[in-house]
Amino acid sequence: MPADRYPEIAYGPAVRARQAEVGAENRVEDTADFALDATDTALIRRCDHFILSTVTESGWPYAQHRGGPAGFVHVPDATTLAWVEFPGNRQYVSTGNLDHDDRVCLFFVDYPTRRRLKVFGHARLVEPDEDPALIERLRTMGEKTYAGRVERAIVVDLVAADANCAKHITPRWDRTYIDELTEVYRREIDRLRESE
Repeated sequence: MPADRYPEIAYGPAVRARQAEVGAENRVEDTADFALDATDTALIRRCDHFILSTVTESGWPYAQHRGGPAGFVHVPDATTLAWVEFPGNRQYVSTGNLDHDDRVCLFFVDYPTRRRLKVFGHARLVEPDEDPALIERLRTMGEKTYAGRVERAIVVDLVAADANCAKHITPRWDRTYIDELTEVYRREIDRLRESE
């Protein structure tokens, strides 16, 4: 298992100087082995979108939305994420950036629980003719199977993650979640109506 590289990635000399200046403690010093825990894995599998950040050739961060049905991001093991790319706006900025620099950061938010997760890793592009079996596995997204054209898969070998503060995340729920929560009350109302 790889060492957790979060302190190396997030806490450079300027960050540490700023922390010292304001009296903030650096909470992450452990460089133990890295792996997603069960809570992180569940959050990723529930998400129907995330923000993908890549590095441009000019050295700037580039953030792009990725979305699909819950389960579209696969977690094959505790240090790997993978998903298929659908046809999009045909600018290919993220994939072009990955051709130049494989470093990525993915930002996931679980709005009902107000939990967020940042993961860092090295991404590789997998074209459909390079690994058709992988593409087919990644077409299954939760309870759905994507039948449309897949441009490629992206596989990310993770090196760090951080689930930080939930402040200022407004809880949001989708219709499916609300339907699941209220189903028990609907059944009880139906039972009461039938017994009248």
